[in-house]
Amino acid sequence: MKFYKVSWEELEQDCFKLAKKINKYKFDRILCISRGGLVWARMFSDLLGNLPVSHLTVVSYQDLKQQKEVKITETPAKLKNERLLVVDEIDDTGKTLKIIKNYLRSLNIKKYFTLAPIIRSFSDPKPDFYLKIIDDWIIYPYELKETYLAFLKVFKSKSTAKKMLVKYGFDKKLVYEL
Repeated sequence: MKFYKVSWEELEQDCFKLAKKINKYKFDRILCISRGGLVWARMFSDLLGNLPVSHLTVVSYQDLKQQKEVKITETPAKLKNERLLVVDEIDDTGKTLKIIKNYLRSLNIKKYFTLAPIIRSFSDPKPDFYLKIIDDWIIYPYELKETYLAFLKVFKSKSTAKKMLVKYGFDKKLVYEL
């Protein structure tokens, strides 16, 4: 398995690039796909004029493996008659995007756009907006402990898991405090 670590700087640059791309559209609210889209949604809120952020929790992963069933476990109270920007951090297979689109159709949401900064070459459907196609396993800078625990299961050794975290750009002092 190959890994690609997104740095904080890259995350920030990607948000700026995407915000410029979508700035011509008018949104009333960002609908964040929790947990992955939380950091991204907050940054887009800032860059697009402090839009309110609501979240929709969709569960699809456990460790480094995708679960068989993708399901919505939490929904926002009010979304009707709003133009939404739906934000997730990645579109892996398209399963999450499909379930979200079906959910929004069931609410009769007429105007929404989907955004995921990174997609896979095999994502289907693809979001309306994205920047990069990367098929490696993505590691985000806000996933230190989560990645450590996943690496621990893969590499079966605390020492190797920590070395891999440092190799992929996490701060050595922080890693060895885990």
